[in-house]
Amino acid sequence: MLERCSKEHMELILSGQPEGKNTRFLNAAHSLWYRFKNYDSNPPFFIRDEEGCEIAFVFATYSQRSGYINLYEIVTVEGAEGKGYASKIWRLVMQDAYNNGMRRLKISCTPDSVTWHNRNGLIFWAVDPSGSLRSDQPLFPTVEQQREYREYAIERPLMALPKDPKVIQRLKQESLESHGFGAKKTQKVKEAIKAVGDSWVRTDFMVEVQQATLEKFM
Repeated sequence: MLERCSKEHMELILSGQPEGKNTRFLNAAHSLWYRFKNYDSNPPFFIRDEEGCEIAFVFATYSQRSGYINLYEIVTVEGAEGKGYASKIWRLVMQDAYNNGMRRLKISCTPDSVTWHNRNGLIFWAVDPSGSLRSDQPLFPTVEQQREYREYAIERPLMALPKDPKVIQRLKQESLESHGFGAKKTQKVKEAIKAVGDSWVRTDFMVEVQQATLEKFM
């Protein structure tokens, strides 16, 4: 069952976590949520394991104005990696978001996480200033529908673009080259782009945008 986590509950959970990478991720997400006062409007989601312990968390915001779910972090507690909890909570959050009127998904995926997100049916348009691959696409209530739509979007990337021209312009500007990363980070981003394969739709997107612009003035 999907539950919401208060600030106080999260602090109690964190106080009992062992040191490790996932604990650092969870603490960073908590600090971000507290700093931006998101606990009041968008408390994190969590699920429990078979013994009733909090096991996985999603930090995301819903916007009734734009219809977006903006995903910031998915994290399991230290030692619970690779057991399917992240996939389980993400399926529940997608369904909940759709049921609550969200119709688009926005997320920046780090190079280390892109293959996991790619399996869930994402497409990627650009590279954000941190070196993450940026996704902005229609939201569906199940992973299976998300994967099915991706096949459509790969063939017709312009149909999956957001409607806001300012957002499209930002996606156009956020190329790998535009950020001036060092050689090590550039290589890591290139490897992430290669890892998602056809889900990296930027090349086709840019070609179609240029073609549409030319046709407009012909």
